[in-house]
Amino acid sequence: MRRQAGFTLLELVVALTLLTLLSGLMFGGLRLAGRTWETVERRQERLGETVQLQLFLRTLLSRAESRDIWDIRQTQLLSFQGNQDALLFLAPLPVQGNNPARPAWFYLALDQTDAGHPLLQLKTQPFMADGNPDRQQDVDPFDWHQLLDDFRQPGLLPPLLALEVDELQLQYLPREEDSRQPLWQADWLEQAQLPALIRLQLDPDWPALIIAPGDRRHEIKDEY
Repeated sequence: MRRQAGFTLLELVVALTLLTLLSGLMFGGLRLAGRTWETVERRQERLGETVQLQLFLRTLLSRAESRDIWDIRQTQLLSFQGNQDALLFLAPLPVQGNNPARPAWFYLALDQTDAGHPLLQLKTQPFMADGNPDRQQDVDPFDWHQLLDDFRQPGLLPPLLALEVDELQLQYLPREEDSRQPLWQADWLEQAQLPALIRLQLDPDWPALIIAPGDRRHEIKDEY
């Protein structure tokens, strides 16, 4: 008697098993490809945000102003005070339309409230004399400590920008004197003039951002 062509039960079971394995491999590969694409998109988005942040900070810090401001404690301080973790400075607000640029206080610091996601925050406050923005050249004494407390207090002033970064490290280079090579220092407190350069490190894998503030912003300092 002639045997009919077909598959045995064992062959069907083996075929179904192989088909299941192949489907699982294909699904896993697609899921891995999807996760990889999402990771690439997130990295590209963060890269773009970091580049825009650096451009904005370069523009803002290069316009930092040098003014002598009297404190209510009869202490005269430069309108630029910083250490390696934070920086308080005076600079013109970005111009909107035909409005004249007005100076404002800016505070740059790293918010580590959430240790797993530190945020670089830039906050701002108006710079006015007696509430009149047209009298900025004749400023009455005010409380430096209160200004800093307002900036440091979480939730009091909404940040102008906030971006997750790996770190924030600031350094300041004094101007050359008597042909001596200056050294980078970790703070710029109670100085008489702006530093020659500011070095800002946001990510250990990125080169540091070097900025010449104030009247030296058009200089190029390749040696640093």
